[in-house]
Amino acid sequence: MKVLRRLRSGLAAVAVLALGACAMPQQHMSGEALQPLPIPAQPEAMNAHAPNGSIWQPGTNVSLFEDSRAHRVGDLITVLIQENANATKSTNTTVNKSDDVSAGLSSFFGKPLTAGGYSPSLGMTSSTKFGGNGATSQSNTFTTTLQATVVQVMSNGNLQISGQKEVMLNGGHEYIRVAGVVRAADVSPQNTVLSTQIANARVEYSGTGDVYAAAKVPWLASFFLSLWPF
Repeated sequence: MKVLRRLRSGLAAVAVLALGACAMPQQHMSGEALQPLPIPAQPEAMNAHAPNGSIWQPGTNVSLFEDSRAHRVGDLITVLIQENANATKSTNTTVNKSDDVSAGLSSFFGKPLTAGGYSPSLGMTSSTKFGGNGATSQSNTFTTTLQATVVQVMSNGNLQISGQKEVMLNGGHEYIRVAGVVRAADVSPQNTVLSTQIANARVEYSGTGDVYAAAKVPWLASFFLSLWPF
């Protein structure tokens, strides 16, 4: 009996410790060094300067008269994401229809036609009315700053850029990605460009973790909602 009691006490202590460990907040810390995300494109290698005492060397990609704006593969450019989208739609439909039909027969071959003192007649009236109203409104705002890399310089001088950022907050990851084509003339002297000036732009803001999982509809509920006709 004493052995059984001690065994029960030990199991209870283990259960309490396990519950306490579950209640403690998880620490998402790693002893590994933080590694940067992969670079979309590597800059071109520079030719070595010839030891001839000249400041400017031909055949190199260094110019004495150029600003700091991105214009080569591997250069960085600051993207100012300022996306504002507003959409409003309303509709109003009204349909009215009415019919009135009447017919009577008072004589047949010149003789009065009666049945029980009443002349046969037929009348019908119908009315149909339909009204419908609908309205929808949507508003989205996304503002942030992101560094992107020039991955290709096109033959017309346009720059194809790509960049991403990953942030870890409270056990969840948030991703910001942008890609598109920028006209070199739209790059400001501060080496910035607006997201509204990016052609074929793809701007993504997503994440993973408990917060995003809680806001997501479960797959079984989503399946039944796709089949529900109302």
